[in-house]
Amino acid sequence: MNVRFSLFLSFLSILTVLANGQEPDRRLQQYIAERQPLADPGNGFYKNPVNPGGWGDPTVVRVGDDYYLAHNNDGDLVVWQSRDLVNWKPICRHTIGGELSRIWACDLVHFNNRFHYYMPVGIWPGKPDPSIVNEYFSVWVITSEKPEGPWSKPVRVDNHYNPDPFYSGIDPGFLQTPLGKKYLYLDNGFMMPLTDDGLSSAAMPRVVNSGWDYPEEWVVQGKCLESPKFFYLNGYYYQCAAMGGTSGPSTAHMATVSRSKSPEGPWEESPYNPLIHTFSESEPFWQMGHATILEGPGGEWYALFPVRYAWYTGMGKQDCLLPLEWTSDGWPKVKSGIEPWDPIPMPNGENIGHGMPLSDSFGSSHGIQWNVPADVKPFVKSGDGALKIKASPDGQVRSMNVKATNKSFEATVEVECSNGTIAGISFGNNEGLKTDGKLISYISEEEWRVRNTSVVVPEGNKIYLRIRNHRQDLSFFSSHPPHERHRVARGSGQNRQPLRPTRLRLVPGRWSRHPQP
Repeated sequence: MNVRFSLFLSFLSILTVLANGQEPDRRLQQYIAERQPLADPGNGFYKNPVNPGGWGDPTVVRVGDDYYLAHNNDGDLVVWQSRDLVNWKPICRHTIGGELSRIWACDLVHFNNRFHYYMPVGIWPGKPDPSIVNEYFSVWVITSEKPEGPWSKPVRVDNHYNPDPFYSGIDPGFLQTPLGKKYLYLDNGFMMPLTDDGLSSAAMPRVVNSGWDYPEEWVVQGKCLESPKFFYLNGYYYQCAAMGGTSGPSTAHMATVSRSKSPEGPWEESPYNPLIHTFSESEPFWQMGHATILEGPGGEWYALFPVRYAWYTGMGKQDCLLPLEWTSDGWPKVKSGIEPWDPIPMPNGENIGHGMPLSDSFGSSHGIQWNVPADVKPFVKSGDGALKIKASPDGQVRSMNVKATNKSFEATVEVECSNGTIAGISFGNNEGLKTDGKLISYISEEEWRVRNTSVVVPEGNKIYLRIRNHRQDLSFFSSHPPHERHRVARGSGQNRQPLRPTRLRLVPGRWSRHPQP
């Protein structure tokens, strides 16, 4: 099967070129042409989110003048580079591997002249039976001399297990003292000493921090002390932690700050907590929290953190940036008078490029925007303007996906099926179109729901399929040839799942179910 994929985003208007007057590079031109949200319009201000797209929780590390941001994307490590904290260009997509899965919030750090990526892993070979041992995540690490790789094979870190029922092992945060002692902090205030190389635990994890006591009347999921991020300044270890729960109510999440003279505590909570929080569902960003505090270019301080769009939580987390100021008693807080959705003065620093285009011309390799599961990669080939996916002989779906960044967009594929195969395009909730080259119809659901909605292809087997999402109101189109467009059906946004990643699907034979219009 050949698939030619193009994506047309239609929510935001096209913005200007870079502030320094230089023409944007090809990647940025394509990013702008797709009308993706552009944080830096070139007028001296930026607008959140600085990195849209429905990623996992971000982690940021500074090495010299460069900042590296990492996400977990469905089992892939995706690394971005910036020198101004607003413009981010993707430089690496590394597949962790099929043996490790259910990876949650990670931490990217740099020491011993190597990058280290600490990962909480929910499924790994030889995991103990939860009925015998308390269910928990295991901490693993991969390393590399360069952020773009190559990355090492995963190494398990937690050789010491704490049977405490509150020990879950998620969201590791790395801390190193000026003398080189190393620790990993985990959720619920657990601290795990590490060996000098940072690749193994040196003792059993124990609780050293209980977190900030927020007001009882706040609507949150729970205390959920998670994902601690650290920096050392003026004799203090500062910890920025996630609390309140990462989903649930719009006001659940937050970021809090504490400090200590020792990495083993005791920890003093900031009187200015929370650092970041959604206080009302009327705000444009929900579930704000999970922040990393870092010194920006020019000596200013910033917090980089994920948010969800109000009423569009299904789009996933978007990365945002806020400038900080320091109080007279030594605490960081968001600069007075600035809201996350305001135009904000640009940080100092060089713009080295921005954006991950979603469209793909499929040259010698598919683009970095694609998440291709490890077990599908051997069957995917790109070249000569087409993507080829070998069908599974046992009826298993082989798919690859890309993260949409706009609340509204169109996605179009040109599909050519081999005999006996079925291919298509869908949202992550499996709503979309399929074709065998002769007939176009919905992907799933009972046939009685979708009767009289199929479109017959009069001749040949080259098909054009299009999904249109207008603020979660879905429409589906087909064309043969491309200028003869048919609307297959229209979905109601009120009854649909929120926006999910677009997926390409290929399955031999016939489908047994057809979707609801």
